[in-house]
Amino acid sequence: MKSMKYWRGSILGVLLLTTSSAFAATSHCKNPTEITLDGDVKMKFCEIPAANGVLIGSENGEADEKPVKARDFKSFQMGQFTVTQQQYKAVMGEEPWKENGTVKSYVQEGDNNPAVYVSYIQAKQFARVMNLIDPSARYRLPTEAEFEYSARAGTMTNYYWGDEIDPSYVYYWENSRGVAEYARNVTTCPVAALDRKYPGYCANDFGLMHMLGNVWQWTADAYVNSYTNAPTDGNVAVAGDAGSLRVMRGGSWNDGAQYVRSANRGSVAPDLRDGIVGFRLVRTPR
Repeated sequence: MKSMKYWRGSILGVLLLTTSSAFAATSHCKNPTEITLDGDVKMKFCEIPAANGVLIGSENGEADEKPVKARDFKSFQMGQFTVTQQQYKAVMGEEPWKENGTVKSYVQEGDNNPAVYVSYIQAKQFARVMNLIDPSARYRLPTEAEFEYSARAGTMTNYYWGDEIDPSYVYYWENSRGVAEYARNVTTCPVAALDRKYPGYCANDFGLMHMLGNVWQWTADAYVNSYTNAPTDGNVAVAGDAGSLRVMRGGSWNDGAQYVRSANRGSVAPDLRDGIVGFRLVRTPR
């Protein structure tokens, strides 16, 4: 069993729904949907196309990334960014990255920074509340197959840009330390920025940002140590029981190159809360 790598110690509001192609120039987001929450807080989703026979896993990777298996996917919408602190507060009215009003260690506070110190259980609850806010769609965590398919965006290389790590594409251990204000306290970076001083602001071909690096992201799946019996339907998660280890994907600013590969899998307890752990949602119109 493989666990997540650590380099250190380890409501309802007003909702508007619009579709628009006026996203940032770095985005290739197809048929984007924008949700407006209470307080004029935005949440954007990109359409991920239906596809059959998509290969998930890596024969050159770790044991639990094998065997490579073909999966079929119905179309779904993936959050363009990880859920931000502003979005989490707008939906849940809570700030789990704080304790007694003080920001926890290894957290960069800011509306546009990832919501962290969110457990799998809390991420699922966030999705449940979103279903109440917007009954026109179903919100949930992505399956790990959906996450890998979305992260790869049509590629079969180690990373969506190629087989070699490129610090200009991903915010991970080797370049997170180079951002000036983080020299003494390395942490997350915003999910989007205009000044380009943070690495990793290159959307993949599905228009998604930070599918690799910045923060690990929860998926819906219980962890199993191979794909031998994995469902061929990529939209179906391995359920497990309430206490099963859960799969996280994408790696973080605190991880090396091997952990920010598209195929890499992390497995942790569902109640884990950490400054390198966040999430994004899938949205499926009803």
